[in-house]
Amino acid sequence: MILIGAFVNAENVKQLQSKISAAGVNSYTEVLDSPDGKKTRVRAGPFPNREAAERALEQLKKIGVTGVVAGRQ
Repeated sequence: MILIGAFVNAENVKQLQSKISAAGVNSYTEVLDSPDGKKTRVRAGPFPNREAAERALEQLKKIGVTGVVAGRQ
């Protein structure tokens, strides 16, 4: 999976997911309770292996989306 970020604003999450989808990469969200209130994590994946995640991250970088490839949790 690719860790992309955590956001408070739902509209930002929606726009980011649309941008990721347009790049041909699957994404999903998880709600997180933080000391600052609820946030929504955006992640890309799943991928069959780390190499596929690295290739997807390169695609995302081309559209201005940064992230970190992480192992399975």
